[in-house]
Amino acid sequence: MPGAIDYSKINIIPDEDTKEWWEGTKRHKFLVRQCKNCGHKWFLPFPACAKCTSMDLTWFETAGKGVIHSYVVVTQPILAAFVPAVPYVVGLIELDDCHEADGSLTRVAGVMMDDEDKMAIGLPAEVVFEPTADPNFVMPRWKISGTAQNTWKFNE
Repeated sequence: MPGAIDYSKINIIPDEDTKEWWEGTKRHKFLVRQCKNCGHKWFLPFPACAKCTSMDLTWFETAGKGVIHSYVVVTQPILAAFVPAVPYVVGLIELDDCHEADGSLTRVAGVMMDDEDKMAIGLPAEVVFEPTADPNFVMPRWKISGTAQNTWKFNE
């Protein structure tokens, strides 16, 4: 398991586009933006739909489960908060319940709870919520939640 992340070194300031998302994490809910006009779902939150440019938006509560589409191992942290965690894995997760009209899935990136040797593309993953020293912020992270056939790993 990666080392601890020192969230006290990250200055989180929710804005109009992220305030409800942070409230959702406190309730252990993983939310993605959804367009009321065309149904498109996405994450990170921003104020307009990339598909149709509508600003008539809502939030979609996902089950927080999906499949690892890709991953990267971080060995040089950019933020001081992540120095004790190196090396750590950032996974790109395809959410099971966020299908688009064309069948594609919404992908979200997140820091994994698992080490590189456990990672493989195609494994199932689920969100977990990690408390921070500030009770106003709960950080979503991801962990491997089972096994799968036909997975693929990066080799050095």
